[in-house]
Amino acid sequence: MSAFSTQDRDDALIVKFEAAGGLNDFRNNALRDALYELVQNRPNPLLAVDLQKVDFLSSSGVAILVGLKRRVDTHNGKLVFYHVQPVVRDLLSVMKLDRFFTIAEDETPALAALRPLPTA
Repeated sequence: MSAFSTQDRDDALIVKFEAAGGLNDFRNNALRDALYELVQNRPNPLLAVDLQKVDFLSSSGVAILVGLKRRVDTHNGKLVFYHVQPVVRDLLSVMKLDRFFTIAEDETPALAALRPLPTA
């Protein structure tokens, strides 16, 4: 079983984690590399990441998400997390990472947050 699945939606990529375990395993370099490769292969990557099945974050999981955000930013893209469980949201808040990451309630506002604001 893969640790995450992807789905293209217009010009955005939806990433859904299948369980928290793979993200939080400090030895899981394959997961980290696969996530980073998603960014490398897209100009101006737009990623909406579903964290619904992630019910805890270890320091390794935090490091992978921070690294993903940095890579997206480096490639002039955008990253939004959605369906963030309360315990994960609290952890991100305590670490002040809720200011670093964009967090939406569900998929529709996450995808909207990836789009540029309309100009008049």
